[in-house]
Amino acid sequence: MFISWKTAVIVLIVAAIAALLLWHRPPPWFDAIPPASPYSSPHRDSEPSVMETCTLPSLANYTPSKPVVAADEAHVVVVAQGMVNDPLRSDMLVWRSSDGGETWNRPDNVAPQARGGEFYFDPWLETDGHGHFYFVYGLSSDGRPMIRRSKDAAQTWSDALPINWKGCDRPVLAISPNGRRLAVAACMGEKSGTHPSRRSGSSNLNLEEKYRAAFRYYAGVFVSRDHGRKWEKWPSPFDNEQAIPFAIVIDDVERVAASWIIAGEGSRSVVSVSENRGRSWAIILMAESLQPDRAHPFNGERFPVMALDEQSNLHVAYVATRGTEVIVRRSADWRSWGSAASLSSDAAEEVRMAAIDACGPMVHVTWMERFGASWHAYYRGSRDYGETWSKPCCLSKAIVLLDSSPSGGFQISSDDDQSSVRDDGLGRVHAVWSTRGGGVMHAIVKWSSKAVKAAGSHGPEPVAESDFNGEPPR
Repeated sequence: MFISWKTAVIVLIVAAIAALLLWHRPPPWFDAIPPASPYSSPHRDSEPSVMETCTLPSLANYTPSKPVVAADEAHVVVVAQGMVNDPLRSDMLVWRSSDGGETWNRPDNVAPQARGGEFYFDPWLETDGHGHFYFVYGLSSDGRPMIRRSKDAAQTWSDALPINWKGCDRPVLAISPNGRRLAVAACMGEKSGTHPSRRSGSSNLNLEEKYRAAFRYYAGVFVSRDHGRKWEKWPSPFDNEQAIPFAIVIDDVERVAASWIIAGEGSRSVVSVSENRGRSWAIILMAESLQPDRAHPFNGERFPVMALDEQSNLHVAYVATRGTEVIVRRSADWRSWGSAASLSSDAAEEVRMAAIDACGPMVHVTWMERFGASWHAYYRGSRDYGETWSKPCCLSKAIVLLDSSPSGGFQISSDDDQSSVRDDGLGRVHAVWSTRGGGVMHAIVKWSSKAVKAAGSHGPEPVAESDFNGEPPR
């Protein structure tokens, strides 16, 4: 059989192109995740206590806010938004600890430094528990959700991997228990063709109304099966309502649940659940007319947050209407929800900023309470999948920042902040939050058995009855 020289040249060119493509095909980010170590459950008579509370090291000229923590058995990592005033911009700061949160490095600015007037915003950090860390954030000049990932416990980070879908606000991230899937939820928005121009000194009294009407909002839910390189957009849980997510979870069979605040009627706190890749969503109302006392439907830190435990129970923590209490609920089947349990103090004048995590049978919740002009951070935990809850621990009892009241306490940084809590899998719980003028605070909570302490353990003392008696800490 005779092959012409032209055909042979074409075959060689095609083969060369195929070889080149195969040669440059990106390798898997990592091959496999080792099996998780069994969680060492605390003794049935154990109680939580605060081991340490400290301020993370600062970086000159930066004011951090919106911290989020992630931890595995070897490392604790914190990411926060860092504001600079001259020139005005915001970068992404990362702290690392390799000794269970006892010592920390000075933070690194891990994103390319923002130009003047440009903002990296709303970080959210997660880990698969095996040294792989991911965080998602936004960039004001771009708008798309950005993903960065690290396979060396946050020592180095990949370039940004954008989700190629228009503008976003408040992206949040989840990793499935087996580490194979990522999920991101965000408030998406885009200008319509009738979007009005905004002119300085305009006398058009209806301009703001026209501006809002010509901007379309919708909820974005995205899933990746290749560790964040490619993303599939799922149908929105809502129509064109403006909805801001504050947490998302995904399990190993791609059930997804997310918690949101929806604008309108004083805003609503809801959970959306899909078991069929977004083709349909169940919407569960947690708090109606959430903040009729506030002009802004989203600010005020009364958002709902979620976690998934080892038995695939969903747990949601949320702030009740008008910021009166922190409530938790649980769902074993992702359809029906158990009764509400209130965790906060009856004497608190206001509560904000709930955070939640679950690991093994443990569920951990932190939040802020205001007494007079001062705020304090509190923790309560459950060692039985949310059936019963510990006594509260005050995480900020030893802190006196910008407040001369007898109870000490701190001032919150703004009405648009967040706190975070994570279990490292070894029985240490890490909580972070920011304070006005004080930077990022980190507290360690450890569960210890009273029987062990009575035998002469040098571990932390159990929390006392007087630590939470309806009054601020003394």
